Amino acid sequence: MASAIFEWDDENVDHIAQHHVETDEAEAVFDNKPLVLRSQGGKCVAYGQSDEGRYLMVVFVRKSGMIRVVTARDLAEGEKKRFKRRKK
Repeated sequence: MASAIFEWDDENVDHIAQHHVETDEAEAVFDNKPLVLRSQGGKCVAYGQSDEGRYLMVVFVRKSGMIRVVTARDLAEGEKKRFKRRKK
């Protein structure tokens, strides 16, 4: 998704910052072969890594051809193990 366009505003930037995630880290997940699953309410969840190797979960919606990040956080150890198994 190297050509993905992201929709950022104070609300979603501040929200992911509460989880100690920067916008560039969340965006990098999409460039690093994430595992993307559909979730409830039209949302999707991307599991992947930042360019620095940080394992993150990014919840997002597609909106007007853009990706709007709803939230992002570090993967828990169990989630990390499941992600690694599914990526093999």
